[in-house]
Amino acid sequence: MAKSLNRAPIEGGKALEIAMRDTMEGLADSAAYFAYRSNPETLQILSIEPPKTLNFEKKLANVTQVKPSQDITDYLIQRELRLERISPACP
Repeated sequence: MAKSLNRAPIEGGKALEIAMRDTMEGLADSAAYFAYRSNPETLQILSIEPPKTLNFEKKLANVTQVKPSQDITDYLIQRELRLERISPACP
């Protein structure tokens, strides 16, 4: 602010605080400018393709209803144990 008005800052605590706030505001503006500016060297377009079509006729996932009185952790443990018995053991 002192440079824009071509005056030396007035001595004192409040004047120094105002000068420091102006400096910090200028630094924040510079940081925001460099953070959000466009840099074409960092962007590479791999390909431009039309969006893929969605298959709404696909079978939905199986949903298991858990009773509110049933312990959910017990259900999950039993499910994992059942899946371990179904899948082949890893060597």
